[in-house]
Amino acid sequence: MTIDAHMHLGEDLMYNTNDDEEALLAYMEEHRIDGALLQTGMVTYDSRNANQRIFRLSQLYPGRFWGITALTPYLSKQEYYDFAKWTIEELGFKALKLHPAAFVCMPNAPQAEKVFKTAEKLKVPVMIHTGNGVPTALPSLAIPVAMKYPDLKIILAHAGGGMYGCEALVAAQLCPNIYLETSWCPPDMVKSFVDSIGCERMMFGTDMPINAGTEIGKYQSLKLSHEQYERCLSGTAREVFRI
Repeated sequence: MTIDAHMHLGEDLMYNTNDDEEALLAYMEEHRIDGALLQTGMVTYDSRNANQRIFRLSQLYPGRFWGITALTPYLSKQEYYDFAKWTIEELGFKALKLHPAAFVCMPNAPQAEKVFKTAEKLKVPVMIHTGNGVPTALPSLAIPVAMKYPDLKIILAHAGGGMYGCEALVAAQLCPNIYLETSWCPPDMVKSFVDSIGCERMMFGTDMPINAGTEIGKYQSLKLSHEQYERCLSGTAREVFRI
């Protein structure tokens, strides 16, 4: 089984992408991907409608799609909590997303505190974008948060994006509640993650349909055992997101 832990649906005004349902279904069929965790674009015109679009797709294909709530932390505590609660409890979403570059909010900033407090209260993990967009997206900025919330699972999206992969690895070594999603990391770096923290805290992601073949090939090139391969491609995501 293969679960894509990081994919987007719909228009993103920050990155100028717009992957639709047809594109998602096509890439999953081509690359034999069984399920995907979907996020809206980081900058959208209508967050409520964008999240409902993910929900509608999950209803059309039960057991294949699950949502991750991406929402600016520059809302009041109550507004943020109410929106997150709606997506988690009514739409069945599985996590919250903090994008430090898109939201202009570092993980250790006061405004980000509501993200982690809300996730803790709703009992869901938090995915944090890392890599592109430094210094706000430095992996090390997740360390104080992970230490403050030791029972909260934190996923570093892109695991530093290659350039900051070593820093993402240090964060994971220091904090047992940090997991690494490896899209856009080079194969040798992914191998170093396997050797250092094990597949139990790693998960496969693509970020966009055009990148799927590259990400799958990356893992195939590592010559992992069947058990390691299954853990990275689905086991960790199933455990962390409870799917």
